[in-house]
Amino acid sequence: SASSLRFPVFFSGDSREVELKGEAYFEVSKNDKKFSVRSGNQTVEVLGTHFNINAYSDEPSITTTLIEGAVRVIELNSKKSQILKPGEQSKVDREIRIHKKDTQADLAWKDGYFYFENASVETVMRQLSRWYGITARYEAVLPKHHFEGAIATNLTLLEVLEILEKSNIHFRLEGKEVVVMP
Repeated sequence: SASSLRFPVFFSGDSREVELKGEAYFEVSKNDKKFSVRSGNQTVEVLGTHFNINAYSDEPSITTTLIEGAVRVIELNSKKSQILKPGEQSKVDREIRIHKKDTQADLAWKDGYFYFENASVETVMRQLSRWYGITARYEAVLPKHHFEGAIATNLTLLEVLEILEKSNIHFRLEGKEVVVMP
């Protein structure tokens, strides 16, 4: 949701380049032509692999999670690069940071779930905003809550909010706006 992928009608030359805004999962077959994905201030170069990129503009960094194969992540301002191995994730803002990652959370959307792993209320609401096309407004300073677990994406917004309310965070719908209250 809220994602776009730009690519030419025909890939000419020895490379296949696409541009991503939002989130996408890629399974790239091995090919003599180089494959790369540009998103924000990073480029990911691929030969043959499975990976996920989260490059929403309202997230603090661009996240690339490698499932299989290998990719090179390049931060475009500094031209620095790092190679990811399966099970690793990079976060790119002004630099590249790599750490080991359980990939379940990053691929849950592809399998029909919101998966929250120590997620703040703001993080949860950003995901719901993109999925359901709503905006979130915070009525007061909220206590620090962190959410864990999975919720099916085929539920209605009201059903998801009812589940989240079990953590003593409350919601009120005003048209396409969700008001978040303590």
